[in-house]
Amino acid sequence: MDFKTITTEFAQSVPGTDAFLKVKQQSLALMKSDPSNASAYFLIYGFARSYVILHDDEGITTEVASAAQTQLLNYMQTIGPALGNGQALLTAMNQIVLDYDGRRQLF
Repeated sequence: MDFKTITTEFAQSVPGTDAFLKVKQQSLALMKSDPSNASAYFLIYGFARSYVILHDDEGITTEVASAAQTQLLNYMQTIGPALGNGQALLTAMNQIVLDYDGRRQLF
């Protein structure tokens, strides 16, 4: 399993808790198998974990679930090309954090 595969599977999944739970689990596994990019995987893990905690027991609209999936997918697609390139990865992660901070919190 690699990050590109995880991203592709998430893009093709039905929006909802199960998709985020899978990303959470897979990101955790990648942190262990690819420690040189662990901080990036941890960022994605944290977003997915937060979504699962916030929305596991509550019903949300399809629109909210789709918006959250799109937002996380955009973050994953920003990180993917930067993996293995320290400065590019740091720049991508900073961009994601600043974007996340300026949005309505879906996760």
